[in-house]
Amino acid sequence: MQNVLPAPEKAGLNISALHWAGFLGIAVLVLVTSGIGLPSVLVVALGVAGMATLVLSWLGIGRLAAGLPERRLYWIAVSWCAPLLAARPLFSGDINSYLAQGLIAAKGLDTYLVGPAEALGADSPVTMAVSHYWRDTPAPYGPAFVALARTIAQIAGDSFVPTVLLHRLLGLTGIVLMAWALPRLARRVGVPSSIALWLAVLNPLVLWHIVAGVHNDGLMVGLMVAGLELVLMGAVRTGAARPALIAAGVIAVSAAANIKIVAVAGLLFVGVDLFRRATPAGRVAVALGLPAGFAAVTAAISLGSGLGFGWVRVLSGVSGQVHSWMAPTNELGFLVGGIGKIFGADLTDGAIEVFSLIGAILGLAVGARLLWLTYREKLHPLYAAGLTFAAMLVLGPVVQPWYLLWTVALLAVSLTTDRGRWILAVVSAVFGVLLPPANGGAVSLALGYLIAVVLIGGTLFVLKRKGLLPEISFRKSRT
Repeated sequence: MQNVLPAPEKAGLNISALHWAGFLGIAVLVLVTSGIGLPSVLVVALGVAGMATLVLSWLGIGRLAAGLPERRLYWIAVSWCAPLLAARPLFSGDINSYLAQGLIAAKGLDTYLVGPAEALGADSPVTMAVSHYWRDTPAPYGPAFVALARTIAQIAGDSFVPTVLLHRLLGLTGIVLMAWALPRLARRVGVPSSIALWLAVLNPLVLWHIVAGVHNDGLMVGLMVAGLELVLMGAVRTGAARPALIAAGVIAVSAAANIKIVAVAGLLFVGVDLFRRATPAGRVAVALGLPAGFAAVTAAISLGSGLGFGWVRVLSGVSGQVHSWMAPTNELGFLVGGIGKIFGADLTDGAIEVFSLIGAILGLAVGARLLWLTYREKLHPLYAAGLTFAAMLVLGPVVQPWYLLWTVALLAVSLTTDRGRWILAVVSAVFGVLLPPANGGAVSLALGYLIAVVLIGGTLFVLKRKGLLPEISFRKSRT
């Protein structure tokens, strides 16, 4: 779909209205979750209504994004992030685990061997704040992140608010890196840079789960995409290799993988593309240099931080201990387990294990196929890497809404049709309202979502009747 923009002055009015409508939605979310004493059903209803307002505003801006200057989108991103800096951590309690892991490492204990309960005490307020799923498990993150969490713990101690603010600073650093790298990567593929900024940086999942939710995926993705841009800049910008830029890029992506190992997929696909385009001597340099660079950075972080290589041991074991209800492989296991219960058999755990193994095998096959297509120049490496992350979500044992950002960041710069972008946008929008902003019983959640639907639907109906909704047309095309 090629956007057909309205008159410039009318487009400006529409963008301003959508911009501030989104800001209002965020402000409502921050206010109702601030602890002002509303009943849980109203917190859910008003919070979800605020979330939906932001999501709808974001989708509306997407129809005009191709004609917007980058600086306008940067301003929208800053203004939307600002209120969330003062919000309570939302949608997840992972920040409590970050605090506990930082304190464990600050005490000189091995956070890859002991969990919060053993290291800090089962009665510690910090331990009690950690989800019961993770109180007895070691850290599932790489040494780069644990070292940062340790530094924050050394600064803030067990004080919760400073810890949240410092971890939010890490997330904002990742967003800034994304804002720098994604437009440049998009231009390499021929995608409008403003589209990439809208789809990835302004994405509701960034707001909800990186800024408000304080997840380390923001820093991981930011380092990954910045590193990929540096590698490509060093390899192809002037037609002659610039080893210093390539080395800087490898360091950045390797650092990202030392937060969450999945980031190494980006380097793998770009490496295959560089290998394909290199001279025979250059191929030797790529084949040896990139893995050696990754290994050297990993060793430097692991040994330099004093955390060692225990994180390698826990890579496959910790996250999979909790059966994520969003993972398709787990859903199949739950289905088999439900059928088994009818006949008096407990099959759930075994079925999930089997389907997770099948998913892992299929995931490896998909990744290998995408690598081959990249080598054969059938797929752009950034697009293939984005599809690989998507396969991880579909076939992996653990799925969280913020994991979608792994694939969004790379597909935002490599999808060349509006149809593909809007599919990704709609998926992001669904995930953007999937988790409620507050806990509550099933009745409170169901009633809260119902009230939110009525509020949003009624507001849109009134605006439509008064002619206040933006009228933006579009027609099918390709970028």
